[in-house]
Amino acid sequence: MSSSASSAALLPAVAQGNVSAFEELYDRYSSTVYGLLLRILANADDAQEVLQETFVKAWTSAAMFDAVRGSEVAWLISIARSRGIDRLRSRRIRSDREDEAGREISVVSGFVDRSSGADQAIQSEQRVAVRGALAELPDAQRQALELAYFEGLSQSEIAERLHEPLGTVKTRMQLGMKKLRDRLQAFR
Repeated sequence: MSSSASSAALLPAVAQGNVSAFEELYDRYSSTVYGLLLRILANADDAQEVLQETFVKAWTSAAMFDAVRGSEVAWLISIARSRGIDRLRSRRIRSDREDEAGREISVVSGFVDRSSGADQAIQSEQRVAVRGALAELPDAQRQALELAYFEGLSQSEIAERLHEPLGTVKTRMQLGMKKLRDRLQAFR
C-alpha cells in the first residue's frame, strides 16, 4: 500500500489480512502511540510492551474499527490508553503485594531472637522448607526468583540476562511467589 493511500483505508485493509497495510499503519502511528504510552507508564520497557500489545490488538480486531466513530489514530490511542492503564493497575497491585510480603517477612524476622538454640533450630527448619519449596517450582520460576532475591537483580535485568520478555519474567516471578506463599503458609 502506498504512503499516499488515505489513512481511512488502512484498517479495512488490515482487517482483510493485508500485511503491507498493517506495516504502514505501524509506521504511521507507532511513534505517536509510543509517546502516549511513555507518558502514561513512565517506563520505556513497559511502554514498548504495551505498544506491541496495542498493534497486535489492532491486527486481530481491525474489523471492529468504525470510521464513523473516529479516526484510526484515535482508535489506536484508545486501545493503547486502556492497555496502559491496565498495566499501571497491575503494576500497582504487584507493588502492593510485594510490600505486603516485605512487611510479613519483617514481622516474622522481628519475632526471631537469633541468640537462642531453639530459634536457630526454627530458622534451620525454615531454611530447609524454603529450599524445598524452591526446588518444587518449575525451573523458569525458580531461576527468576533466585536471580531477584539472591543476586539482587531487577526484573528488567533478569529479562535481559535470560533473554526473555519483561512480561514473561514478571509473570514467572508472580506465579513463583504465589506458589512459595502457599507452600510456606505454615510458617506465617
